[in-house]
Amino acid sequence: MTIPLNALYQRPASMNRGRTHSEYHRLATEIESSGGEPVCKLAVLASFTAELLKPYIILESAALGCRAAPWFAPFGQLEQVAMSEASDLWNQGCDVIWIAFRLEDLDPQLQNEYSELGPEKTATRLDALCARLIAAAKAVRAHSQATVLVSNLAASSLHALAVFDASDPDGFGHLLSDANRRLARALANFPDVYVFDYQGVVNARGAAAWADPKLWYMARAPCSTDNHAALAQSLARAVAALVRPAAKCIVLDLDNTLWGGELGDDGVEGIQLGDDYPGNAFKEFQRTLLNFRRRGFLLAIASKNDEATVLEALRTHPEMVLRPEHFASIFANWGPKSANLRHIAEALNIGLDAMIYVDDNPVERAQIKAELPMVEVIEMPADPARYVAALEQCSLLDRPRVLAEDRRRAEMYEQSPRRLKHFEAAPSLEQALKQLRTVAQVGLAGPSTLERIHQLIQKTNQFNATTRRHKLEEVRSFSNSPSAKVAWLRLRDCYGDQGLVGVGILRQLDLEGWEVDTFLLSCRVAGRRVEEALMAYLAELARAAGGRRLRGVFRPTAKNEPVGVLYPQLGFEPIASSGAATERIFEIRLEKDALPWPDLIGREAAP
Repeated sequence: MTIPLNALYQRPASMNRGRTHSEYHRLATEIESSGGEPVCKLAVLASFTAELLKPYIILESAALGCRAAPWFAPFGQLEQVAMSEASDLWNQGCDVIWIAFRLEDLDPQLQNEYSELGPEKTATRLDALCARLIAAAKAVRAHSQATVLVSNLAASSLHALAVFDASDPDGFGHLLSDANRRLARALANFPDVYVFDYQGVVNARGAAAWADPKLWYMARAPCSTDNHAALAQSLARAVAALVRPAAKCIVLDLDNTLWGGELGDDGVEGIQLGDDYPGNAFKEFQRTLLNFRRRGFLLAIASKNDEATVLEALRTHPEMVLRPEHFASIFANWGPKSANLRHIAEALNIGLDAMIYVDDNPVERAQIKAELPMVEVIEMPADPARYVAALEQCSLLDRPRVLAEDRRRAEMYEQSPRRLKHFEAAPSLEQALKQLRTVAQVGLAGPSTLERIHQLIQKTNQFNATTRRHKLEEVRSFSNSPSAKVAWLRLRDCYGDQGLVGVGILRQLDLEGWEVDTFLLSCRVAGRRVEEALMAYLAELARAAGGRRLRGVFRPTAKNEPVGVLYPQLGFEPIASSGAATERIFEIRLEKDALPWPDLIGREAAP
């Protein structure tokens, strides 16, 4: 039976498991012939026969809603392709490039010869393999703006490690892990280069059953047909995390989701939460959620319950891991869950498409899917022992790197209700801003700010004038160019530090003109005259470089309407417009009094 393509895209990737190779091939062909554009172009540079993975990559990535179109370099020519100026790879316009070396391809006898070589010589040969991986990544980075994934090394699945290898501190497995750690440290020095945990995929599936020896000897296939889907799914998750922003908020039901039982019927003392089943499963789920919060994801509650009783349970139950302060927003009432999700989005000033909804009740999940299709709804299993796995399988919770701002995000959002009450209580916006005692710090991009700047460029949608998604290497190049400026803005007020929340990129047009290529603010701070401060700093930079006019560009999208009035409000004059769906261009003369620093925002110099 043919599955409709729109249904296929909505299927969890795990549901594609168990299909035969011919089914994968047929469905992948249907997807390719559907006429839709892929989300990502993926180049595969492998030391093995990677083309067998093509239908699996297409189907698994489509199941994540992030379809990849793979291109494969010629077999066995990975390094030649990566290091040649004339390589066809540079004509592909790829978003992601996967460098997939394997230990048994690069040094096939190393694992067999380890006992004779000893640990020192073995480590030297492993470092030589890592050096080849690093050289290939460096060559790709020199020629392409694509994000790069580099596979780490796994022990050969054709030769099992000795039973007591792990007992030897210099055993082959430990030496291999040390080499992978050194590889990760080295690759972290390159922008937009990440490790693809090939070793982790092999270990998760079982090294002994990973490869089909006959398929390897006949076709140089990296793994058995049964494992193609697992490898493709892991790759698809990694690629999706690199090309689309992660979710921002996990919205949770309570009864039979965060704890067992019904709070209204069983009372605080009667809910299932503790060290015996099923309470221990719910407790572990809460620990997992708390860990996601530490990584920068917000937690919120949308529950059909009495709010006072919910707060009592969160505060007083002795086995509760998550307390009221761990939630950025709590809506416990008897209204529709869809309405509460809208309220949460409004309270946190985030889009509904930045939310993940978790609920044990299939009826409630169906309602959210029907009324709020932009919200990601996790299909929770009936058994709470599988809740953790269901959550961790959600690809929208994957982040390539967790920055300091990510770790502090929940703390920053905890300040939001106090700021909201502050504005509601003030007689005017001007008075509220005076009492807020806002101070901005501005500066030019450097090593300590580039990744945060890039992160904001990739994920900011609402207050983003152009939504140009520059790669990290592009941002680095702008910051080093005399004809461009990359600026940032940090913010703090009487309620706390809000971190680096603004980015502006200037590009020189001619001897007297500069253009605002990128202008964005975190939605948490927009509308408080912070945009005036950032624009004032950009004007200062342009003037200091000899600029006499500043051009602003607004590119309308479905989400950035709030920033549409920015340039007219700041005194820019329209000079070109071709309709609501195209760029609108504005310009202002950089006279001495143009674009002044706002008087209600203090200013600090960058350190």
